[in-house]
Amino acid sequence: MHDWFDGAHDSFCFTFVRDLAPEEALRRTGAQPYDEEEWDEDDFVEGLITAEPVEGGTLLVEDNGFAGTLDTVQRPLSAGTVTAAVFRNVNHDQVFVYWEDGVEILSFDPQFPAESRAGADPGRFLPLMTELGLIDADGEDGADAGVHRALALAQRLTGLSVGEEIPEGEQSVRGVLEHY
Repeated sequence: MHDWFDGAHDSFCFTFVRDLAPEEALRRTGAQPYDEEEWDEDDFVEGLITAEPVEGGTLLVEDNGFAGTLDTVQRPLSAGTVTAAVFRNVNHDQVFVYWEDGVEILSFDPQFPAESRAGADPGRFLPLMTELGLIDADGEDGADAGVHRALALAQRLTGLSVGEEIPEGEQSVRGVLEHY
């Protein structure tokens, strides 16, 4: 379904941010600039975040992270725009969140989306969730519900297009989120 997501990531948080440049998206998270001369990437188990430019905005990538699911990160990040984050940890606990202009509109567990939907307007995207296979025609969890379908929903709701692989290069900006 997504060439860029090959399933090799055991634990991650991908946050899709519409219409913000990587520098601005990273600044809004509260991350401190990552200085390659000061820090070694191997020093981090969590807290390292990469902002990748993609068509339509920025993709924030956290290996073994969860900051994109936090209210304290999402509220300022989504101000004046929309964001969606998909998280999975090593135990395969999963979370999807969608925010508009500082308000959580929808959240759910991608494995059990029918019963776990919450937020300010959890039914707004029910037709799209059904179309994508997260929820079946009877309103139950879709047979193929899970993180891949949640990633598709995140891209559709934010309008971001990641392409065949996550871009990594000179346009990337990195930061460190402390205290999380």
